[in-house]
Amino acid sequence: MPLFSSKFTPKTIPVRRQDTSVIRNEFGSDYASKELSIDLCPLKLKLGDFEVTFEEGQWIPASGRAGAAHKENLRLKRELEQLEEENNMLRLKFEILLDMMTDKTVEAENQEMQRAQSLGSLKHKSKKQKW
Repeated sequence: MPLFSSKFTPKTIPVRRQDTSVIRNEFGSDYASKELSIDLCPLKLKLGDFEVTFEEGQWIPASGRAGAAHKENLRLKRELEQLEEENNMLRLKFEILLDMMTDKTVEAENQEMQRAQSLGSLKHKSKKQKW
């Protein structure tokens, strides 16, 4: 055993495997699959006849009555959002038409007042001429 030299050499640390869940959460599964060349399929859990998948942070029923109900709920939510947007557009159009009608009404009243004033001034002038 040598006195002045050391035979101690530390073991090399194994390279850490990159955690794909962080990349998936940060950039999305499409980015992770492209950059890391890995196939990330959704996590599936099956308990008897009941099957659920984990997508975008939520457990979604994939089969059975719950799966059909979930799909129907998603369809109804999309339809509700579409109808709400249409309702908002119709409200906006109604407000614009109401404003336009108000402007036209004010203009018509102003024109009537001007006509009445001009007729009144003509009558007043004709009375002065008679005297």
